Amino acid sequence: MEIRPIKLKDLVKVRELEILCIREYFDKEIENKWNELPQEWKEGLGASSPRSFKTYLDGGISFVAVEDDEIMGFIFAQMIHHVYNTENLLWIENMGVHPYFRRNGIGFKLLRTAVEEGKKLGATVAHAAIQPDNLRSIMLHKKLGFFMDRREVALLDLNDLNKKKQV
Repeated sequence: MEIRPIKLKDLVKVRELEILCIREYFDKEIENKWNELPQEWKEGLGASSPRSFKTYLDGGISFVAVEDDEIMGFIFAQMIHHVYNTENLLWIENMGVHPYFRRNGIGFKLLRTAVEEGKKLGATVAHAAIQPDNLRSIMLHKKLGFFMDRREVALLDLNDLNKKKQV
């Protein structure tokens, strides 16, 4: 198995795998109602979406695990400057491993590779958003030394401000 930087030629296979992983998670959370979600919304999900992929491709910190031209896993990460009082933060957007290949250390190798590459590029902190019920991901990150502080993230869609009444 080889861990290598993601390439444009990987887009279709990585997109399929990322949607498989997202759908797997959502099926648990929304009780198998994936097909009822708006297509436009589904198309925008994930780092491999048309509006996001180029950012991760150009950033040089996103990787795939490949064997015999089969993509077994992926990680999307990028460097963010000047956030959270941190000069250089490695932002890990999403990662996944095909269900057939899980529990073989692929996720660990992908995560370690992204962290090592981020550090080479000057990152002083790595940040990954993990759902609190995703115990396997939590354990994977802890194995590499991540600290979990149970903070929740508050988000505001600035595109939606005009639709909401001011209180």
